Amino acid sequence: MKLQTMFQKDINRDINGVIKVNQRDEDSLHQELSEYILTKELRSHFCTFFTHYAGALDVPTDKMGVWISGFFGSGKSHFLKMLSYLLSGREIRGRRALSYLLEKLEDPEVRALAERCCSVPTETILFNIDIEGPVTKDKTAVLRTFAKMFYRHCGYYGDDLKIARLERFIARQGKTEAFQEAFRAVNGAPWIESRDAFAFFEDDVVSVLQSVLGMSEQAARNWFNGEETNELSIAQLVSDIVEYLDTKDENFRLLFLVDEVGQYIGDDGDLMINLQSLTEEIGSRCRGKVWLLVTSQEVLDSVTGRSSNDFSKIQSRFDTRLSLTSSSVDEVIRKRVLAKTEEATALLQAVYAREHAVLKNLFTFSGSASDVKGFTTGEDFAAAFPFVPYQFLMIQKVLAEIRKHGNAGKSFSGAERSMLSGFQEAAQQMQHRDE
Repeated sequence: MKLQTMFQKDINRDINGVIKVNQRDEDSLHQELSEYILTKELRSHFCTFFTHYAGALDVPTDKMGVWISGFFGSGKSHFLKMLSYLLSGREIRGRRALSYLLEKLEDPEVRALAERCCSVPTETILFNIDIEGPVTKDKTAVLRTFAKMFYRHCGYYGDDLKIARLERFIARQGKTEAFQEAFRAVNGAPWIESRDAFAFFEDDVVSVLQSVLGMSEQAARNWFNGEETNELSIAQLVSDIVEYLDTKDENFRLLFLVDEVGQYIGDDGDLMINLQSLTEEIGSRCRGKVWLLVTSQEVLDSVTGRSSNDFSKIQSRFDTRLSLTSSSVDEVIRKRVLAKTEEATALLQAVYAREHAVLKNLFTFSGSASDVKGFTTGEDFAAAFPFVPYQFLMIQKVLAEIRKHGNAGKSFSGAERSMLSGFQEAAQQMQHRDE
């Protein structure tokens, strides 16, 4: 039997091997949800998260930080996106994201927890901080990125805090529509499409500020040319977030889901303190109504241990810590890429019964680590074929070392092939061979 015909799903189908948080087209989202493999480890992580999150629905808390760690390709970004879809009540092709998860969850207690957590009105702000962060990484870079994404979520121009704060002031006056109509009448183009180039329309903006807000020409030009409104403090941003919460229902929740925080911060103590201060202020003032979920390619202790600064406070803020390990990747690849038809499984088990002595001789390593294993049963052989179990772990370690020591260095993330697509491409190279 040709290898190509052994698989349950077409080995040449397009698999989104590298999950990107900013990839949100409906086809990609449907594949991510429908093909999401809920491993035993992931079930445990979902249970841990929902338990902590549900507890905060009943009792106000400042323990609202979640640190999701794992090696490259372990599924951190996918897990983060899943939480975003679930908690925000996202609908894909007419189905709530929660329905995709519930059909894979067997534990009734975890199902009940998930349903309760996802029934609360929630908005999520999902982004990759390495992509959205400012080019110049000064000590307030984390704050500025959070502010940008929050104001953008509110409908303001988050890329320029000066404009965002003007739009927010206009909105509080109830004059957003009047401002936009006046600008279009003067400029001829919609404000939303022109605001990124506002610096080129000084006279138009000044004129609209005069007519809509009643500012004098001098005051309007002073605002236009001033720089002081570009500055923003953590306290000020959190005050704006609290004001936003006040416009929502009592049970409303807002979640910041931030990918690649560990890589972005690196060993920069200032950035770590910036994140710690922001997390502390949000926790103390929002009392569990705003959550921070972040991912890192290292565990929290490893990141904080790289600097001589005392980061014990931030560790207490990220009270919920979830670590994705190698076991889930093995299971995901076997189920998403290598799953066989019944006929192929029976054939391969027959091959193993006939050749198991040869296979044991080939894949038994004397004096090797306990996790370097060959095949143990016919079922194991059929599930992993045409690969050997130890290869799943070995490739993970190779990729991790390349990232640490290779020429690409720490930039080795994001666009590179993942474990999933790597094994798919390797299987494609052998698809015309038989067992």
